[in-house]
Order: sequence, then C-alpha cells, then structure tokens
Amino acid sequence: MFNYFKKINLSGALLLELLVVIGVFAILVPIVAQIIMVSLNVNKVAIENAAALNLMDEVISATENISFSSWNDVYNLTKNANTHYYPLMSLGAWTVTSGDETVNVGGQDYVRYFTVSNVCRDASNNIINDSNVPPCVGGLGDDPSVQRIIITVAWNDRSISKNTYVMRWHNQACYQTDWTGTGAGPLACPSTLYDSATSMDVSSSQGSLKLQAN
Repeated sequence: MFNYFKKINLSGALLLELLVVIGVFAILVPIVAQIIMVSLNVNKVAIENAAALNLMDEVISATENISFSSWNDVYNLTKNANTHYYPLMSLGAWTVTSGDETVNVGGQDYVRYFTVSNVCRDASNNIINDSNVPPCVGGLGDDPSVQRIIITVAWNDRSISKNTYVMRWHNQACYQTDWTGTGAGPLACPSTLYDSATSMDVSSSQGSLKLQAN
C-alpha cells in the first residue's frame, strides 16, 4: 500500500513539474520570438539604410563628376524643388536625366533623385540663402560658381535626404588665333569668329588684332 501511494505521489510530482515547464515555455517562447523578430528587423533596417546611403553617395560622386566635366550641365538645370533629376551613366560618362530613378538592391526597390538650387551670398561672402529661382533677393548676390544639390533616396515608408554643394573650380582656356568674321555672338570654344569690332584691323596679319587709325 505504501509503495502504491508513493508511486502516485511521484507521478503527481512529475506531472506538476511537466506543467510548470510547459508554462515556462509558454511564457518564454513568445518573448524569445519577439526578441528574434526585433533583432531581424533592426538588422534589416541597418542593411537598407546602408544601401540607401551608398546610392546617395553615388549621386554625390556623379554630380561632382558632371560639374567638373561641364559646369553648365548642372548650372543650367531647372531650379525648382519639384523638378527632379538623377545621374545616368552613358557611354562611360555621367549625364543628367529628368525624373526619378528606381534602383533595386538586394530585392528592395529604392527611388532616388536630386534637385538643384542657386546659392546666394551676403556682402561678407557667406552663404545665407538658397534660392530655387534666380535672382537672389534682398541684396543677396547669386554665386554662379556654386550650386546646391539636395539628394533624396526613398523606399517603403522611409526616406533620407542630404544637402551638398558642387563648385566650378575648373575653367577651360580658349585660344583663338583666327579672326575671320563678325556678328557671331556668344560662341563655344574654339571658334574663328567674334561678336563685333570697331576700328580694328584683323586682316593684315592672320591671328592678330591691330588698332586701326581713324
């Protein structure tokens, strides 16, 4: 009889322990699962942010390259916050294209674009205002050698933006050694024409200008 009740007590204790273990697992499993999900989500966000930053850096590098190669390709763009552009590699060189660009990285679509605005300076040459449409107002002077670039990369319900500036520090020297006609107006370099001349002799010696007595 004693052994019988002892076995019953042992069985009851084991059953109670099993119920306790099951209860602990029932509490811990959702918590652990939530921790894992949060960890995976944080890792996913970090990866996506890194990809977006890389796409943004590529735009910065491309616009700097374009402005160095041909300043007017940047300066002559429409200055409007609603007018979007993106860089496009064409024939081994970066060019500017209107609109938004969709880039897929790791199965995730990112939309990127940039806008352009003029840079205004005060009398002390400090940048104090960015104007989408020229001219600068309130006594501010437009700096034709600097443009503000605002880059945006968006994906899902998130987006990041960054401001940067591109500068014209490389100028092309144009050497004209032949003067064969007038009335040309502004010209691309090189050219053999010029706008106008008064009391100038351009025919006696080719490639030279000489004041002509009246």
